[in-house]
Amino acid sequence: MKKLLAAIKKKRIKTENSVRDWLPIVDIQSKTIKQKGGGAVSVLRVHPINMSLKSENEKKRVVSALHEVLNGIKTPLQIFAIGRPIDLDAYLRRLNEKATEEPNQTRKRLLRDYSRYVASVAAGGETAERRFYVLLSAENEAHAVEAAGELMTHLTGAGLTSSLCDGVEIMEMLFCFFNPDKSATERVGSVGTVLPPVFR
Repeated sequence: MKKLLAAIKKKRIKTENSVRDWLPIVDIQSKTIKQKGGGAVSVLRVHPINMSLKSENEKKRVVSALHEVLNGIKTPLQIFAIGRPIDLDAYLRRLNEKATEEPNQTRKRLLRDYSRYVASVAAGGETAERRFYVLLSAENEAHAVEAAGELMTHLTGAGLTSSLCDGVEIMEMLFCFFNPDKSATERVGSVGTVLPPVFR
């Protein structure tokens, strides 16, 4: 019986996988994500523009230019957006502090009304920031960064602003992706946030 239990326990230990075994990520470097297969992924953050402020001709020009940019890319890519809730607690505390310190009664009333409005918006779940990313895959870090630089130039020509994410921004993006429920209150590298070590 003891031999049978030992054999079952040994088999169970061999079959249990950690989360790291499932992820295709080996390491996060200064400008790229190193993949298990030896490849690298660079990450561009594309900053949104407000299309509703543009005329119809401007809208058509931006869409057409973006279409040309995306059709001209030879590097494999993924585009995704991450919705990130915004924590307004600190902002609400500052508003309430200002309201209590304000000597002018009219301003005090306005600050309190505005504070109630912000609190109702926050309670309704309407406070979210959407971030847009383009991930470019390449065989090594140098090619991934080069492809990202080329895409940034083309996006600038299309009227979009983008930036190459560094290691901290990449970790923050991955944290938001894997922990959407905690992304409003915790930040990568902030006090109380402990990231697990990366084993190679």
